[in-house]
This record gives sequence, structure tokens and C-alpha cells, in this order.
Amino acid sequence: MELSEKDEEYIISLIKQGKKVDAIVFVKDKTGMSLKEAKDYIDKKANNKYYEENISISKEDEEYIYSLINENKKLQAVAFLHKEKEMTLKEAMDYIDREMLKNKITAKKPIHKRGYIFDEKLDILIPNLTRQKKALKIMLSIFLVLLVITLIQLIFLDRSSDIKMIILRYSISGILLLIITLPLIILNIHIIKNKLKKLKNLELSNQFEVKAFISNFEIFLHGLLLLIFIIGIAIFFVKIDYKDYKGIFYLLGLITMTIYGIYEFLKKLKNGKYSLNIDSRGITLLYDKDEIKSIKFEKITFIKFYAKKFKRGENNIPTIEIFDMEKNIFTELDIKISDYILLKMYFEKYKVLVKDEFKKI
Repeated sequence: MELSEKDEEYIISLIKQGKKVDAIVFVKDKTGMSLKEAKDYIDKKANNKYYEENISISKEDEEYIYSLINENKKLQAVAFLHKEKEMTLKEAMDYIDREMLKNKITAKKPIHKRGYIFDEKLDILIPNLTRQKKALKIMLSIFLVLLVITLIQLIFLDRSSDIKMIILRYSISGILLLIITLPLIILNIHIIKNKLKKLKNLELSNQFEVKAFISNFEIFLHGLLLLIFIIGIAIFFVKIDYKDYKGIFYLLGLITMTIYGIYEFLKKLKNGKYSLNIDSRGITLLYDKDEIKSIKFEKITFIKFYAKKFKRGENNIPTIEIFDMEKNIFTELDIKISDYILLKMYFEKYKVLVKDEFKKI
């Protein structure tokens, strides 16, 4: 059972009165947590940002602290909290470090990408469908013009004229190219529309599972290449002249590449068995449905979404990284676009700091 806002206010009032034991018992009875979990929850509540923000730090104080942070006066901000708010130096330092990280991550940066527009509801860049539709209309107009020109040329065709024959060839080539291109553009617009509709209709639940994303096309292509390599090795074994050192060198190279390819293929399949189970308490990392480790929301420093970069650019698959209080990576996982949107909504609900470097579909 989840704690309501009134429950949270009651817990804070108990902490403020020094009734920590009563608060632990209340949380244990209300949520069904174990005694240790309830104690950890209250300890965190009493020492972390919830306690500081709700009891000690006023809006005026926050504004003053932020002004010191923006002026790079970190030590003065720490000294202010230590003297004025009776925090220990460690508590004051941790608070300022956390606020500096939050300030850095939440700083608004201009988002621009050619062919994309920013969607306020999804908080990401989406393909500019209006521009694509305009381009489609222009291409349709060109197609119709070329079609009319070609028909006129066929009616008044003069095969003895080289210029007319060249123009006819180019017109037919343009028509064939557009016959292939236009359906692809129409299909792409339709797919994007459906994807956006599904993303905007996503419903947030209290508990859900996010599976690691693996491209079925990549798996198929990888498997096909391995099959070709294995057939190539078999042919080499039959036809190779073992007195030819060059042939043996090529064979060994092919075997080495095949072994490495099999290793990468098995690695991809293994990665596909990982998943995240998310509920109101935190995140659990699973492998083939078995729990590996878990982390509570209050022990997460921040969560990062990004696209992996390669020499030819970056892919269109979001990757999630979860950082613990020591800023160590709890886990890293490729996920689906729909899960990326869902997780962003969920983390916003539970006030988890998110660094989003993906922001596109």
C-alpha cells in the first residue's frame, strides 16, 4: 500500500516532534514494509532532502543558496547551511552537491534538430510531419507533371530525335523513382502518426516491467552473416590447398571472425534477458525473471537517458543509466521508445532527477 500526501505530512510531523519510533511503526503498519525497510525509509526521510526542504529550508533560503551556487560560491553556501540551519558540514556539503547537480541537469538548453519539432506533451523531439506532408505534396505534383509530359512525348514520339529520346528516358526514370519513393514516404508518415498516438495514450500504472530492447532485424542479420561465414569455412576446408600458407591465413582469419561473431551474437541474446521491475518503492534489476539487485528511489542520485554514439552518428534506441548515491552505475539498459516515455512520466511522478539526452523518437 502506498503512502498518501496526508500520511507523508503526518510522518514529517512525527519526525519534527522527535517521535522517530512512532514514525517507523506507522510506516510499517501502513505499507506492509519490514521493520528494517521502515527504519531505512524514516532514516532517509529524517536526513535527506525531504526533511531539509519541508522543515528547514524556506523558499527565500533556497533562492539565496541558488544565487550563491550560480556565482560559484559553494563554500559560502555550505557555511550558510552549517551556521544558519544547524546542519553538519557533511549534511551541508551533500545538500549543496545535490542542488548543484540538480541545477546542472535541469538547466534548460535550446533543443534544435533539422527535420524535428519539439512536442510539449511528450517533452521530446518528434519528426516534423507538417514539413513531410508539404514535401509529399510537392513530390506528387512533380510526379503528375512528369506523367503528363511522358504521355505527351509518347503520343508525339519522334525516335529520330536524340534530344526527345533523352528527355523521355529521364522522364520515365523520374516516374519510376517517384513510384518507389512516394509509397515509402506515405507509409513513414502513417507509422509516425500511429506511434505518436500510442505514445500520447500511454497510461501510467503503479507497477510495470521494462524489458531490454533487442532489434529483431539486427538478430536476423547477425545470424544470417554467421551462417554465411560458417558455410564459407566449410567451403574453405574442402577446397583449400594446405600447402598454400596464404589460404591457411585467410581460413584462420575467417574462423577468428566467426568465433567473435558468435560471441557477440550470444552476448546480444543474453542482454535481451535483462529487465527492470518498477514499483512505488524503487527499481529491481532482473535476469531471466530472477532478481539480481534492487535500488530504492531515495538512493538514486539521478537517471540518464541517451543514445549510443557510433562513428557514423548515433542510433535511435534510448539507453537508460541509473546512478546510485555514490554516482556509480546501478545498471545500463537499451529500452523501447514507449518504455522511455513511460519511465520519464513515472520518474517525474516520484520526483526522481532525470538527465535526458535522448529527447527524440
